[in-house]
Amino acid sequence: MIRTKGRACTGKRRHDTEEQAEEHRQRLIAKGGVRLTTYRCRNRTCRGWHVGHLPKPRT
Repeated sequence: MIRTKGRACTGKRRHDTEEQAEEHRQRLIAKGGVRLTTYRCRNRTCRGWHVGHLPKPRT
């Protein structure tokens, strides 16, 4: 699960469904985005889906 470190989802694009978020993720990847994932927002007022970056791998 991706954590937002307590940050609000303000400024993030909200998607109603996981499928919409996945379509958006694929468009971003086609434009050169890397290490992106879709996740369910934990904010109680949002409860939508967002696209975000995966954490950097530990070295």
